Amino acid sequence: MDEFKEARESIRNAPFEKKVQYFRDYYLMPLIVTLFFVGLGGAFIYNYFSQKETALYIAMVNFNSIRDSVKEMTQPFAEEHINTRRQQIYLDYSSFISADENEVNFLKYGYEDEQRLFSMVMTGEMDLFISGEDVVDRYCQQEWFEPLDQVLSSEDFSRYSEEKRILYRNEKPVAVRVDDAALLKEYFFYNGRQGETVYAAFPTNSIRRPLAAEFLAYLLK
Repeated sequence: MDEFKEARESIRNAPFEKKVQYFRDYYLMPLIVTLFFVGLGGAFIYNYFSQKETALYIAMVNFNSIRDSVKEMTQPFAEEHINTRRQQIYLDYSSFISADENEVNFLKYGYEDEQRLFSMVMTGEMDLFISGEDVVDRYCQQEWFEPLDQVLSSEDFSRYSEEKRILYRNEKPVAVRVDDAALLKEYFFYNGRQGETVYAAFPTNSIRRPLAAEFLAYLLK
């Protein structure tokens, strides 16, 4: 203890340069390591508490955004239906797929995109699928979508039927026409075949179908 006191007194009375050197030799590296782990822990805690859960996942295939702030399209719906502090609505418009693998005029066939979308359908992560009739037909053949009468309320199904929006395949209602939806036309441009009718369908396995049905009604209001 006496030696420690003498060393401390010696450093206290030492010139400034020697104090700096003493700090570098004995304290600098432990301080750097401590700050690193404190920063790492702080980043982990921040990411954990700031990360939002996906409340609704919407895949929009063969679309380009017209306006930068696409979030504005979903904000009114989100504020009414979800906890925006902890949840988010995710619009995925990064996939480009041609229904014809030999089609080279407007899009390259997106094999990787298709595999990613297929995985999301199988795991139930996708809640609403929006694309042109050719793409919807392609995935109807692979049984990606639930019949509308098993997802929509009887009121919504009747309304879409009266408005002649429903697409039937093999006598099953599989999709709802949305290309005339004002919000879609304001924020997105369909980059498929010219004049292609755009439909929305409900993927199988999704556990968030009621909210997806509400969002469809929101688009078509």
